[in-house]
Amino acid sequence: MGIQGDHMKRHGLLFLALTGALLTSCGGPADGTPPTASVTANPNPLIAPGTVTFTAQASDASGVNQVMFYDNGTLIGTDGTSPYQATQAYTFANNGDHAITVKVVDNKGNIGQAATTLKVAIADAFEPNDSVAAAAPLAIGGTANGVITAQGRDMDYFKFDAAAGDMLKLTVKSVSVDAKSTLDPYVMILMPDGKTILEKDDDTGAGLESEIRFNAPVAGTYTAVVTSFDIHDDASATDDKTTNTYQIALTRR
Repeated sequence: MGIQGDHMKRHGLLFLALTGALLTSCGGPADGTPPTASVTANPNPLIAPGTVTFTAQASDASGVNQVMFYDNGTLIGTDGTSPYQATQAYTFANNGDHAITVKVVDNKGNIGQAATTLKVAIADAFEPNDSVAAAAPLAIGGTANGVITAQGRDMDYFKFDAAAGDMLKLTVKSVSVDAKSTLDPYVMILMPDGKTILEKDDDTGAGLESEIRFNAPVAGTYTAVVTSFDIHDDASATDDKTTNTYQIALTRR
């Protein structure tokens, strides 16, 4: 083979040895494969104020390092252990479509992505107003729109101030303001102690709509409670149709 041939052979063997050592020390060829990923939102759509849980499914041959969750481009959470999850609270002000994306980083630094759309469609701007303590304000001469929905036995609370002797009228309208409404409303007024029932009504005025005419016996903050007649009439009944819309109004008479 000659001197030159032996020299080339030795260099070739040395190159192969160095290459093998390099691959061994680095754990094999570079891993450029991104992780696989998917993401879900629960509940979706969201029809009442509350918290949504986002869950990502992620896998990679080298292992998953972390999963980052984004809502419309804003980071809302990071999780490094399975199940990969993040949570976010939403209210009426957040209504609309939200682009939820996840970025999955594996142990080699590769990034995989997935996306889904969360629909926030909260119909009642006053929720949560499901207790005396959380009652929404209602001014004399004012109105408010609401929905008896999102939970099986929804009750909406509104508070208003009255002076002793004020002659007032409280109405809860459904089909007369929304022809598609399915609500048969029931309403009651609580005294300033938040417990004693001053007046109640389930069927006065036009159709199945409610109306209460009353004189405030004492000065203070009163509470009006709106629900459906089915919920009031049966302790085990539920009525949470998204079409249970109503308008409440408080006026002087």
